[in-house]
Amino acid sequence: MNYSIRLISTAAFCMLMMGCGSAEVQNPPTSPVTGKVTYNGEAVEGATIKFVPSNAEAKSANNVSAADGTYALSTFESGDGAMAGKFKVTVRKLVNVEEGVQEDGENAGEPNIVSKDMLPIKYRGIGDTPLEFEVTADGENTFNIELTD
Repeated sequence: MNYSIRLISTAAFCMLMMGCGSAEVQNPPTSPVTGKVTYNGEAVEGATIKFVPSNAEAKSANNVSAADGTYALSTFESGDGAMAGKFKVTVRKLVNVEEGVQEDGENAGEPNIVSKDMLPIKYRGIGDTPLEFEVTADGENTFNIELTD
């Protein structure tokens, strides 16, 4: 019985040591990516910018534009940028708008709120967007996104 207790204690100690190791998981390297989003020459606040990699092993990067239209991408941590490579870029700005009133159900008579995209449809999806940028590991990655109708 004494042997069993020692064996269990030793096993528990080994498992504890493996679980408490100091080995940190390292994220792949990223480079800062910044820019400004405009639509017909005007800064766009609240646009969601998403960089989708051509390389399946890379990760997407995204962020939301500030009041002046500027953005700084994030992949793993806030503002860390994007992995190097080619990216297709989508841009959307969803806002909630009131469209009439609800006619049926428990909320009948209340305003009907729907989300509408305030930017042209051609920038919404990977298959449609004409936007494509290449992020470099050692270079200036400033991409101004100029949207038009």
